[in-house]
Amino acid sequence: MTTDLAIPVEIDSTRDAASEPPVVTVYTAGSACVQCALTVRVLAELGIPFVECDITREENRAARDYVIGDLGYTRAPVVVVDEHDHWLGFQPGELKRLAAHLGGRA
Repeated sequence: MTTDLAIPVEIDSTRDAASEPPVVTVYTAGSACVQCALTVRVLAELGIPFVECDITREENRAARDYVIGDLGYTRAPVVVVDEHDHWLGFQPGELKRLAAHLGGRA
């Protein structure tokens, strides 16, 4: 699923983690990015809930600033699970680890 959210991921400490799985955010560089497309496809195949934010779009400037300024990444995709768990690029091992942690199909 694709969204034009221009808001960085915020951790909701009031959310009941047992009843509501975390939503992963994938910051992508648009449809031409092969690693971005693979990451999104594998997340979907593994049943991991996620939102996609194309940081090449002008309306997503705040998200781009978050990825570059706050997280320090200069390429995509950037997968953000929470403030301590995020990575750059298509990393099948990390995606499988996440699926196992969330109880998805790994």
